[in-house]
Amino acid sequence: MKVLFIFSKLKVFCASAIMLVSMLVVSSSAFADANFPTRPITMTVGFSAGGPTDNAARVVAEELSKELGQPVVVSNKPGAGGVIAARDLLNSSPDGYTIMLVSNGPMTVVPARYASLDFDPLTDFVPIGMVAGYPHILVVGPESDISSFQDFIEKAKASPGTLNVAQVGSVNELATEWIKALADIEVTQVPYKGAAAVVSDLSTGRIDLAMIAPNVAYPLIEGNKARAIAATSSTEITKARNIPSIAQSGIPDIDFYIWNGLVAPKGTDPAVVKKMSDALAKVQQNPALKEKLAVTYLDIVPGGPDRMMETVKKEGENWKRIATDANLPPL
Repeated sequence: MKVLFIFSKLKVFCASAIMLVSMLVVSSSAFADANFPTRPITMTVGFSAGGPTDNAARVVAEELSKELGQPVVVSNKPGAGGVIAARDLLNSSPDGYTIMLVSNGPMTVVPARYASLDFDPLTDFVPIGMVAGYPHILVVGPESDISSFQDFIEKAKASPGTLNVAQVGSVNELATEWIKALADIEVTQVPYKGAAAVVSDLSTGRIDLAMIAPNVAYPLIEGNKARAIAATSSTEITKARNIPSIAQSGIPDIDFYIWNGLVAPKGTDPAVVKKMSDALAKVQQNPALKEKLAVTYLDIVPGGPDRMMETVKKEGENWKRIATDANLPPL
């Protein structure tokens, strides 16, 4: 009987100890969440310094540093359209101290074009919120006889396959296929590795149309080295420059922009994600952020985790449909 009594007491003691440890773990986690962050946060970017995504990252990192009370340091890991940085993020600790400013690239475009990926944008990342974005600008050379987007469509219909359109990356490729399908035209896509060669060939007339980022397009337009005929979406900046959108120019179903958003690796504590999401939403209300982004032709794109997840899902489905309908071979 004495042995049974001791054994019973031991069971009670063990159960109490387990409960105490569990309470301490929960308490410690709650304490950590309440005090997050206690050290610098790394914000990875999947593109080189100086581009639109990098510009957005540095502006937002500066404002988030003030709001969170800890430095947010930008780390560039370019390659494979942002895929290399995305893979690195998934291998990082899900503690909130490594996040990534993503773009459409690894989240919706690459999955639509590649036969297989070792990550799923919908399940392997935790969305924090949308950040900024910009439309692509459709430009022609300064001596081009294409006067508008409608004129481009008419000329393409009159001479199928004779107009050359620059293709820099999968976004350009898919967007051009989208235009071809809805306008019922045929043009020739000419692949380029970067914008510099596109600018050169645009000026000499080797290509008829290019779809480029505003940080490349606007200096060309202001220097009379190109003319804008449309934008892929209407924003405050395009309106101020009297650039009509594709939707306003005859194809109402086409409206897209390049967006940036913050994500954390799967498994990040929801309380930590919420704290960062709330901080992001707060800094987006600051006029200083809008002004700094506008300098590099970027607009604020509001929206928390739910909107970002919905955007990734719907946009990803759309790009996949376009790739399938155009019979584009997987990369």
